[in-house]
Amino acid sequence: MEPHGTDPLTKPEPGRLSENFRIAVIGAGIAGLSCARVLAARGAKVTVFEQGRRPGGRAATLRTEFGNFDHGAQYFTVQTHAFERTVAQWLQAGVAKRWPGRIIAVEGASTEDKTASATRYTGAEGMISIAKHLSEGLDVRLDTRVGSVVQSGMRWSLLDETERSPAPGGFDAIVLAMPSSQAAQLAGVPPTLVQHLRMVEWRPCWAALLTLQVASGFDFAGAFVNDHAALSWVARENDESGTERWVLHATANWTVLHLNMPSDDVASLLAQALAERFNFGFRPAFVSAHRWLYATPVRPLLERYLWDAKSHIGAIGDWCQGPRLEGAFLSGDALGAAIMP
Repeated sequence: MEPHGTDPLTKPEPGRLSENFRIAVIGAGIAGLSCARVLAARGAKVTVFEQGRRPGGRAATLRTEFGNFDHGAQYFTVQTHAFERTVAQWLQAGVAKRWPGRIIAVEGASTEDKTASATRYTGAEGMISIAKHLSEGLDVRLDTRVGSVVQSGMRWSLLDETERSPAPGGFDAIVLAMPSSQAAQLAGVPPTLVQHLRMVEWRPCWAALLTLQVASGFDFAGAFVNDHAALSWVARENDESGTERWVLHATANWTVLHLNMPSDDVASLLAQALAERFNFGFRPAFVSAHRWLYATPVRPLLERYLWDAKSHIGAIGDWCQGPRLEGAFLSGDALGAAIMP
């Protein structure tokens, strides 16, 4: 079944639900929070469930005793007028700022300055600032894993892994705001929706986090690495004390080959790759690694969202329109506006 055209699952308008309907959004990433804000503003009673300890998904900030790391996305860009208006509001409110620093691309002995190739933004205090802002005023329940969804008539119930409900009373609609592969694995999702969710393939990514207490001497804030088997992107941030924090993203192929390697070993290998590629020695004060199993959708659906109008269950994310924070935000915004016009 093609994810385009006249398929009723992907029709632009899912139809209005009544005000005060209870809607569960599963996932507090940018798509889920964007959708929840629209729904709540238009009268729905929305509860957001997030299995992690913080909102934001791949746009979260990891806090450590050695500093904070944007270990997923370090920045975002703007390609549409609709998102441009939203970012302007974030800038005015002090939620976001221009991402400072020089961006380069390296390949062999060649270095190309890419700073002017796009205007880049980040959260005012890390990428988590965006998620915190979108969460304001919402009922967001962190550390809450949903193991299955159950429909009885036109009501939905959520169950955790012990088959207990984290929200008694049920819901009139459900929005799955997570990577499509995870949504497809959630027990109780209608087969027609699962069929579409499985159309999207994903690339994983290992991310290594390093803290250096001696300045490296480099002047770039980020570098696209186009000639290395292990590294695809490195980001560098320094503070007034001279401490530097690095985030290293591995290539998809390298990640697949080392997918189940212990994180400590991955961090050591990627730190070694950084030293070799950029030809400098260091002894990190802190090193860690995080595996993003669903980092980048290979072929987005090119739909704003998925919606099963018969069952009142839908799905959103950057895998719908494009692998960017903008795509995630617009996907959630579009479904929220379509459910509650």
